[in-house]
Amino acid sequence: MKRDLNLKQVFNKKAFTLAEVLITLGIIGVVAAMTLPALIQKQHRKETSVKLKKFYSQMYQAILLAQNQYGEIEYWSRSGNLKDEDAENQGLKNFNETKKYWETYYAPYIKTLKIERSSNSSGVNQNAKIYLADGSTLDVWNGGCMTFDYDVNGDNKPNKSGVDRFGFNICERRDQRVMYFGSFGEKMIIGPQMFSPVTNRDEALDYCKNSSQCTPLLMLFDNWEFKDDYPW
Repeated sequence: MKRDLNLKQVFNKKAFTLAEVLITLGIIGVVAAMTLPALIQKQHRKETSVKLKKFYSQMYQAILLAQNQYGEIEYWSRSGNLKDEDAENQGLKNFNETKKYWETYYAPYIKTLKIERSSNSSGVNQNAKIYLADGSTLDVWNGGCMTFDYDVNGDNKPNKSGVDRFGFNICERRDQRVMYFGSFGEKMIIGPQMFSPVTNRDEALDYCKNSSQCTPLLMLFDNWEFKDDYPW
């Protein structure tokens, strides 16, 4: 008898109507639409931060190890801004110089898949694009300093400065380091592409609101973490 009563109670209960189900699903969808972008961005920041820390550490360690073999970096062999009347030859010369420089001093310590020619912002095919084993890339210009954009996810989108692309300089000469790296000064060998003597985080944040190229400087102050006020 008790069993029959329980079954009767079950079948007498009201089921959810289709309208109620749709309303519930709609609410869930709205909540997901509001929260998912923030969660995705948070995860992207975390992954990018990890890659930047790893890359910066690898580059610095490679420089220190190469210095043990070749001496202080300011005496390494590299000719920057090679000029030629023929733009094509100029591009090829600068590419070859960068390729030789990377293969000599960095490739022994950082696993490199391939190096290809690429174009700079002026359309001259003189840059060297370096593909690393972890899927990231460096687009290198052979200037007074070795200037490059590090892309944490290589050729994948968005390829946007300050989001997945970050600009750095490796300056061999001490006077160049003072000019580019501001308060970090001559002791810093690899640093952000900077032309302003920023001395603290507040100045870096203000500067980065107008120039995404300086975002690595801001992240240096924050130990390569993306703080809430980071200007994405």
